[in-house]
Amino acid sequence: MVEQLTFDDDVEAAIAAACEELDMTREEMIRLILREWLEQYGFLPVHELDEGSETEGSA
Repeated sequence: MVEQLTFDDDVEAAIAAACEELDMTREEMIRLILREWLEQYGFLPVHELDEGSETEGSA
């Protein structure tokens, strides 16, 4: 059984809005937010894009 994380109402609303805008599930969004925070604060190495990645030149 997997338990769902619960947050304050304002955080839940923000997550729901982001999910809708980015067409992601709640679980995907929380994983993305957590990964980006951990990378930003140096707890995880930052993922670097390969030269041939799909996002090349899309900035």
